[in-house]
Amino acid sequence: MSEELDKLQHAAERLDIIRYARAIALLSPLKRHLLRLIPVFLHYHAPKLPGYNGPFTPSGVVDYHIEADTTYACETLEIDLSIADTADIPLIEGVYSMGSTASFGQNPQSDVDVWLVHSDLLSKNQCELLASKAVLLSQWFAKFDFEVNIYLVHPDQFIKGQTEQVDPYNCMGHEHSGSAQHWLLLEEFYRSQFRLAGKPIAWWPNADKSSKLLSLGDASALPASEYFGASLWQLYKGVEKPHKALLKVLLLEAYASEYPHTRLVSERIWQRTLQGDFSSNNDAYYLLYESIESYLLGRGDRRRLEIARRCFYLKCGVKLSQSDKAVDWRYYKMKKLVSNWNWSESLLKTLDNCEDWHCGQLQWFNEQLNELMLGSYRTLLQFASTHRLSESLRISELGLLTRKLHTYFSEDAHQIMRLNSLWSRSILEPYLSVIYSTQDEHYYLYRCSPNPRNFLEHSSVFHSKSKAKLLVWASLNGVADDKTRWFEVRQSKRKSIYLTHAANRLDGLIVNESVKVSKMALYQPWHFRKLVFLLNFNNDPTESWAGQDIMVDYMNSNVFSIGRRHQNMVDSIDVISLNSWGEWHCHHFEGEKSILDALSFVTPGMKRASARVSVEVISCSSKLRSQTERTVKDLLYRAVRLSRQAQSSMTLGYALQVGRLRYGLFFNNRGMHYENLSDAKSFYQQLSQRKLLELPRPTLGDEPFSKLPAVIQDYAAKGAIQYFLRQRKQGLDVFILDEMNELNHYVQEGIDVNALVNQLSHFHTFEDPQLTRENFNLPQFFMLDRVKGVLTAVPFGVSIEAYEVDF
Repeated sequence: MSEELDKLQHAAERLDIIRYARAIALLSPLKRHLLRLIPVFLHYHAPKLPGYNGPFTPSGVVDYHIEADTTYACETLEIDLSIADTADIPLIEGVYSMGSTASFGQNPQSDVDVWLVHSDLLSKNQCELLASKAVLLSQWFAKFDFEVNIYLVHPDQFIKGQTEQVDPYNCMGHEHSGSAQHWLLLEEFYRSQFRLAGKPIAWWPNADKSSKLLSLGDASALPASEYFGASLWQLYKGVEKPHKALLKVLLLEAYASEYPHTRLVSERIWQRTLQGDFSSNNDAYYLLYESIESYLLGRGDRRRLEIARRCFYLKCGVKLSQSDKAVDWRYYKMKKLVSNWNWSESLLKTLDNCEDWHCGQLQWFNEQLNELMLGSYRTLLQFASTHRLSESLRISELGLLTRKLHTYFSEDAHQIMRLNSLWSRSILEPYLSVIYSTQDEHYYLYRCSPNPRNFLEHSSVFHSKSKAKLLVWASLNGVADDKTRWFEVRQSKRKSIYLTHAANRLDGLIVNESVKVSKMALYQPWHFRKLVFLLNFNNDPTESWAGQDIMVDYMNSNVFSIGRRHQNMVDSIDVISLNSWGEWHCHHFEGEKSILDALSFVTPGMKRASARVSVEVISCSSKLRSQTERTVKDLLYRAVRLSRQAQSSMTLGYALQVGRLRYGLFFNNRGMHYENLSDAKSFYQQLSQRKLLELPRPTLGDEPFSKLPAVIQDYAAKGAIQYFLRQRKQGLDVFILDEMNELNHYVQEGIDVNALVNQLSHFHTFEDPQLTRENFNLPQFFMLDRVKGVLTAVPFGVSIEAYEVDF
């Protein structure tokens, strides 16, 4: 048995050495030094060393000894180890790199993911200190443009499995992903890891336990229950790195297709290692691609295979068309692959030039990646539905993941999608032109000046029925800034000047960076964080107005009804909004009642906001700019104030003249509703009748009649299904707000809250007839409970500690 173990360990150690050498070969001289220093800073702990955060932080790596290359790295970067003592008892079992490092997937922009497996003797406080040190070390490495992510791993974290309570101190963050992926993460670690310091890993199938080796569990026991949760998690990670996530989602799809006889990449690597194959054919990332290729060829899916090949090539960063690039150990293998794929020289040059792709190329590739990932999601959803796998994924986590995906994969025509820059360094354009097509009534955006020849060479990069949406899309994605000149083709020069003016003012308000969203925000209905009103951008009634601005100020005139002709000086309104889910939207309102429709639209989302909403008003009028901006802003704030003062038992009203008609604006806890008031009598009748669309009031049992609708109505949001649950002696109270804000109530007997939530979630995830489309906006669940005597809706399955954690 000992001889057999020695043979296995020797094979694993040889692969480990080769991977370390390959990782070093692909790094710059400076980054080679930095890689060698990772275990040094975890083994030693002293005030003058990077990462020091106090005397009680655990340190010391088992069986760690400094070698000559590491000593040279310390000397080069002036790291003095003479001041540092080593721990009497090493509290770190091992330090390992995993992921794309040392594989085909390692490129100059790759980060280094490190698993720090600590002793199971560490207390919660010691783990927190070690995690804090890991963050400080990541910040120190970042100064050298070297991204190192260190994740703490408990040695029993995977052995205990999902059914048991895993160690509460683990700090694996995004990589851990809760219950969504567990064994799949371990399998990825096994197929790609190499040792930086500490005990060798017993990662081969059916490995026996040994005091000399570190065993984290048997990854071959991969349960079917993980495929759906892991695919959701990879889709979520794909929001930031879609090219990388796509390959992993396709691998999951390939794995699922072979279930229950799945042949894991880690098992294939081990089989080749035992056969003495240490060539580039036995590379973790290459074998990942090979598994995907075999699966897609078996399905006859050439289209997805072609995109997967491009993602693999771009992820590797081996630029075959650039002869001046240094040749590394992957070059000849990649050249042979590309030859077999029959790629043209022009395609190679386009891919190798990915750092200089313009927004049109990025848009096309983003769309391809999204389409393929959603295709994989549908396949894995079907797999999960067949095997009834929802029980493995915590409902609160499922809701969070899907809601976050909703913000990225939503098909809402009003949402402005953020482009993933992928490899592009900058997609800023000096000139942008807008053309209106009377044929389909869309505005088209071109990345050129309005010279007719340019439109023969360029295709449009974005189009929409809303002209304002083009400006927001360009600002949000870094295509335009305050130096970009805008042109409106077939319009007057003055129109182009106004277009540039509006774009410049928007540029300072639309932030070209990801918005942090807390878990608590995703647990609750969205509300507005920022609103921008763009006035008269499409139609400007002030152009034909013969009056003077100063007289409007002097007479304190109403800009919605000026002069004897009662002219409304606000004809078109574009509402640009950022909500608490991190989504940007652009809604267009046009015509005489545009201000009334815009107010009705924004009032509920502003009322739900706990903090003050940032409001900006930009007028694109040729006249009355300051007057229209000031009036609309004042009206917005008045609407919010009235809607917050209103209650279910009381409706507040406000009269507003728009054009020739007088309207009553009525506010209650649902929002705002307006009515045409022909005379004063009608106005007071409306006030007394509170003619607003209110939720029907079901029987509320022992609750005061008016209280329960109020708390539920505060959460009302169109487009979302919301369940409000309350456990009582006679059964479970269930209140349902559907997508149209209609309220239903029933009492469910013989079932507890957890079981009901699981059943409902399973239905909406796997059995809902609307599954033909991507339904990422799953229901939200709330528990009705009294907090300090007030009936409150608390998100289901959420601890107070998790409320403000960024997701």
